[in-house]
Amino acid sequence: MTYQSRGNLGLVVISLIAGVALTLAVQTMSPLGKTALAADAVDLSPPKSWTVADLNAMELDALPDIDWMPVESGTHRNSGSVLFEGENSVSLWAAGPAKLLFDKPVTYDEFVLVLKGELILSDNDGNSATYKKGDMFVVPKGFVGAWEMTEEYREFIVINAVTCNAD
Repeated sequence: MTYQSRGNLGLVVISLIAGVALTLAVQTMSPLGKTALAADAVDLSPPKSWTVADLNAMELDALPDIDWMPVESGTHRNSGSVLFEGENSVSLWAAGPAKLLFDKPVTYDEFVLVLKGELILSDNDGNSATYKKGDMFVVPKGFVGAWEMTEEYREFIVINAVTCNAD
């Protein structure tokens, strides 16, 4: 082993020891069950579970009138509540009877569980499907068409928050 390779080995060992020491210091400063050095600490304890009844009973926050897409008919009123925000966002959303038009392609996939009411989803090619309480589906990225809530409507949704917020 040459002098230079022994010197490099020493630097590697010192770097390794410094890395372990820094890791241990951060772990001891961070409360158990929380992420280390996260801007917003995330609770890593076992998650809370919800039943459909729990989700339907939750109070939702009033949101500004729907203005992010055309409302062909019905109310502009809606409400919602974010249950979890991370790379994915888990939310509840509700609205009165209305027909909304996705006139621009959706930029993210959206998982939906209908909690209350009825929804008719129609694409611009004339295909449609009706969803009722308990039905689950995914609105795929790129969808263009109509979202018609025939009565008071509530849904549980999961989206990729990073993709959605990039809009």
